[in-house]
Amino acid sequence: MSLENVSPTRINLIKTKKTLNLAESGRAVLERKRDILLRELRDSIYESQKARDALQELLLKAYQSLKEANMTSGSETNANIASGTCASCFEAAFLLDFRSIMGVPVPDVKFQSAPDTKPDYGFANTSVELDQAFKHFHKVLDLLAELAAAEGTTFQIANDIRRTQRRVNALNHVLIPMYRNMVKQIALVLEEKDREEFVRTKRIKHMIRGKAEIES
Repeated sequence: MSLENVSPTRINLIKTKKTLNLAESGRAVLERKRDILLRELRDSIYESQKARDALQELLLKAYQSLKEANMTSGSETNANIASGTCASCFEAAFLLDFRSIMGVPVPDVKFQSAPDTKPDYGFANTSVELDQAFKHFHKVLDLLAELAAAEGTTFQIANDIRRTQRRVNALNHVLIPMYRNMVKQIALVLEEKDREEFVRTKRIKHMIRGKAEIES
């Protein structure tokens, strides 16, 4: 839209001013949203790093326990125990839901597990280290859910921040300057018309007064 497509009338001046005010209000709302999302992004990055560090630490413990179990009972024995377990009994079940942060849908991932989950192998020919490895690896699934939720949240918020910033940039550099210029140009045209009308009216009054004086 440009001034060439808009008639310089008072009605259009009022409409353009309203549009300009709406654009400036929209920019303020988008900037507030962006600032809040930036804070949420920092929090989600922190949560992602915390979950990642906890996961790495737990995996080290789990593999260390498994290593110790292999040293205690033998890797072949533990492999036979693992092959004899009910694999379907320990399928990882994750619940995926979504929540909203400033209108941005972010994932909420939960690991579904019974609170009393226990290994289904017998205690003969097994070791405490193997039990400890089982507990660690089972806890890994819970941390994986936390990490997936945190990283998914980071990704979604970062994408929305980019979209929001593009809109703010469009308002700042395109729409708002355009409407401000239109308001200015329309106002200048109307002021010029008012001056011309004032001069015309003054001349008419002068002519009428001069004619009246001649007739008298």
